[in-house]
Amino acid sequence: MKSLLHRLQLRMIKNFYMKYNLIVISFLIFFNSVGSSKSLQNLKVDFERYYRDKGSEEIVEGTIYYQTPWRITVIVKKPLLQWIVFNKKGIDIYYPTERKAFRFKTQKPVSLQFFQAFLGVVKKDYGLIDMGYTLYSRKIEGDTVFTQWFPPKVLSKVLGVFKLIYVSDKLVYAESKKADGAIMSKSFYSNHIQHSTTFFPLEISKVRYINADSTFEKITYINPQFNIDFPKDVTDFSISTDVKIKEIEW
Repeated sequence: MKSLLHRLQLRMIKNFYMKYNLIVISFLIFFNSVGSSKSLQNLKVDFERYYRDKGSEEIVEGTIYYQTPWRITVIVKKPLLQWIVFNKKGIDIYYPTERKAFRFKTQKPVSLQFFQAFLGVVKKDYGLIDMGYTLYSRKIEGDTVFTQWFPPKVLSKVLGVFKLIYVSDKLVYAESKKADGAIMSKSFYSNHIQHSTTFFPLEISKVRYINADSTFEKITYINPQFNIDFPKDVTDFSISTDVKIKEIEW
């Protein structure tokens, strides 16, 4: 239940700071880390995120720099320039053009929800065990593996079964349900590339069902580069000392 409260807090923060165009706040979630892989120490990837909700559309483009054990730097290029740095203590968001900066402090690591969907394939259970899920059933038909997972007990009155489908070791489908069996979301994964023993999906489409409405999101990942040296302005990034940082406790 605590994680749901965190999401509500994020929604309130988004509404309050909308006048500052904090467009990426809607991407954030608290999570249990998917863990690191010996073959994945860092990753650079460009992305385009298309989002549609009740007739409104949004397209965001940028580059993600991921470093283990846990640091993510996101440079949003469209629709406006932003630098966002995630670490275990919170998030720094900086607008170079406007010379504005925000620091969100938290006791839990925070991630980009859509990037978590990409990075989660590092673990065969999609990180569900780390989030408190337990395996309910597993079925194999040829090269296809179907698994179903029960949510953590503390959320069992809200969440229902989570389903995963793998084809030839590639995650192709995920489905989450409410406790009453109604579908909350469906995710489709395609255009995989292989790094070491992991297949990363370069396209992820997700439909969320909210009462009678639904939202649609499509993420396209472009030119992922694994275990490369990052530019110094990324690894050493810090907000200029002459920029006032507004600090916000979560």
